[in-house]
Amino acid sequence: MADLVTLPPETLGGVIDTVPFARRFQFIPDVFGRMDSALGQSGIFFAGPQTALYRVDGDDMEIRIGVALPKPLPGFQMFEVAEATALHMRHCGPFDTLPGVYKALTAEVENRGLIRTGWAREVYRFVAKDSSLNICDVYMDVAQA
Repeated sequence: MADLVTLPPETLGGVIDTVPFARRFQFIPDVFGRMDSALGQSGIFFAGPQTALYRVDGDDMEIRIGVALPKPLPGFQMFEVAEATALHMRHCGPFDTLPGVYKALTAEVENRGLIRTGWAREVYRFVAKDSSLNICDVYMDVAQA
């Protein structure tokens, strides 16, 4: 069962890109790689948690990956994330099983009579070499129908 939560507005710095939706799984690792590179080039050894935002627009998917930064830094695009009402589920385990979370959230949207309103968000709380230890909070922006 998903929780209905209110997410506060925030300013993040990171990487923004648009990729073909049908081939998103081929391109998403590169976007994360660019984020890791920007962190390394800025001398940041810890910035967490990382937040990834995904929004589908026609045949494309906009991806924004960011972290809270104390100020704008070279190599990072600053962006605002608006306050939102969202359905939330915590996912524990390998990231390749995340599609099941999205299916469950989509079903919950329908069951509650809600509509999706924009972003899907993944907040990476714990990422490990043993992927069974991964913890990711998944949010789907919603509103009353």
